[in-house]
Amino acid sequence: MALASRGVELLGWLREQCADFVFKPEGVYLAGGDHAWPLVAADADDLTATLEAGGHLASLPKESAALANVIEVALVDFLLERVSMVDAAKGVRGAERSYPDLEIGGEAFGGGFHAVDVKMARLAKSGNQTQSRCTLYTGNTYFKWPTIPWPGMFRPFGEYTTHLDIIGVYRLDESYRGRVRDLELLVHEQLSARGWCTGR
Repeated sequence: MALASRGVELLGWLREQCADFVFKPEGVYLAGGDHAWPLVAADADDLTATLEAGGHLASLPKESAALANVIEVALVDFLLERVSMVDAAKGVRGAERSYPDLEIGGEAFGGGFHAVDVKMARLAKSGNQTQSRCTLYTGNTYFKWPTIPWPGMFRPFGEYTTHLDIIGVYRLDESYRGRVRDLELLVHEQLSARGWCTGR
């Protein structure tokens, strides 16, 4: 990825990367299996079918928080790989249950440190709103006390040059092992002390 070492606008760059992201799990791999070895497949679709027939695949969880965590980890992994391809930029994964999910820094994005928070929300059956709200960050801790280095954070909230949110909305398909359909990622700056994801 050929990018200049300075002047790349992070919000726009994240939107471009998120447009390329595809959530690909076909299930959870189970060791063992009921088939002859070696297992041979002609392509990705054949491999999936062979693994399923051999008893190697179980479904991803359908519970919202568990499934959201799987998507978020996959997305952060993807973004860390993309950041590593940018000269003069560095990405670091945040701690579990802390803020942010991803920290990006370096001269490629104007210097300083940028906090990227990732949240997922399941669409309700109507498709017009999410099933439940997702808190973008805790207004009565990080935002209220921006100079305190809270446990698990790389630095105090106020030391970040920008705070960005990636919000994913998806449709749950219980008949599909991968569970997630129609994932859409929205990237925006945080604009208020407390944000809620209540619809698209």
